[in-house]
Amino acid sequence: MLQNTAWDRTFHAYGSAADAPAHLLALAEGDDAARTRALDYLHSAILHQGTLYPATPPVALCVAGLLDRPSLGFPATGTIPRARGAAPVSPRAGLLEFLTDVAVSATVDATDAELAARAHLPGDERERLLRACASDDELAWLEPGAEALLCQAVVDLRAAAPALAGAVHPFLTHGDPLTRIRAVEAAGALARMGGLDLDLSGAADMAESRDEGAVIVLALGGTGGDTSEFLSHADPAIRACAALAPAQSGNPAATAELAAALADPAAADAWFTTRPALFGGHVRFTLVRVLAERSRPRDAERLLPVLAALAPLTSTFTAAADAGPLLSLAFAEGGPDGSADLTGVQRAYLRILCDHEGFWDGRTVSFQVCLKQLGLPVDRAGIRALLGD
Repeated sequence: MLQNTAWDRTFHAYGSAADAPAHLLALAEGDDAARTRALDYLHSAILHQGTLYPATPPVALCVAGLLDRPSLGFPATGTIPRARGAAPVSPRAGLLEFLTDVAVSATVDATDAELAARAHLPGDERERLLRACASDDELAWLEPGAEALLCQAVVDLRAAAPALAGAVHPFLTHGDPLTRIRAVEAAGALARMGGLDLDLSGAADMAESRDEGAVIVLALGGTGGDTSEFLSHADPAIRACAALAPAQSGNPAATAELAAALADPAAADAWFTTRPALFGGHVRFTLVRVLAERSRPRDAERLLPVLAALAPLTSTFTAAADAGPLLSLAFAEGGPDGSADLTGVQRAYLRILCDHEGFWDGRTVSFQVCLKQLGLPVDRAGIRALLGD
């Protein structure tokens, strides 16, 4: 793939992908510093803020082909970009994270036929756009056909899913626990992307910790598997991971398990030594978001204790994630015109906001936007005035 790809005829976030071979060779043969720069390149140019490019599929296939290099298994002395809360980290673990992130970005709700139609371009037009986007012509990105090139990247990645999953599979039973964790996550993400049957052969037998058990349950649930048996597991973290499975969205027992986990959100945040990739930030963020998605406005009163438990942990950086989903339930029909229009439940929600400094200890635009969208005052004084204080 490295020699057979016309890298100068494809592009990434910063233009021509002619620089890709040098970075890929650095992954294979470079020192720690060169590998760290190459891993950063993967996440900044090849997969930029979750956006795929025509260069992403061939690079992903090259990365998959490098996974079994013995030199990639040793812990790096420097910082590996994108490492999710575990150190020291091997370059191989960083590459498995990259494949996971690529697969997540390429997982879209469209059939192969729909994607092929959106990716269709006449051959000469495709060639012209590829060359234009790989050059310094920034206006080429604004042309309608440019979106077709990005759709083609998804098509190509779906086609590559079996090869990518095959390269990841041997590491499900690797001797290093972190490598096993990242391999399970990559296998699950690739199965979702490509519509493949998830094969975690041997992974459960190798699992030695809560962290490994959690990623296995999350991968099973994320690919449509039945996680019901894990809802009665002795470990609350495993129960919560089972409850997060999309197939459990209509199960009241799973929804209750999410609420139970959020009775002590600080404990939930501390569940994992190596946080599963599904939890992009604090564990509680995902729990409260999914809990709110599975609830209705009439459930706002029942979920009031959840906000009360979250409030002491809230800071200027977390207010929107902590409170936003629950406020959206309590004020589903928008903010009131005045104090007299507030329900008792709405008053209770706003009182929690007023009583905790964390919601107001800085000017957080995201939380202000959340309040404004719900028709509420965007500052503490305004909330107090609405309450009639």
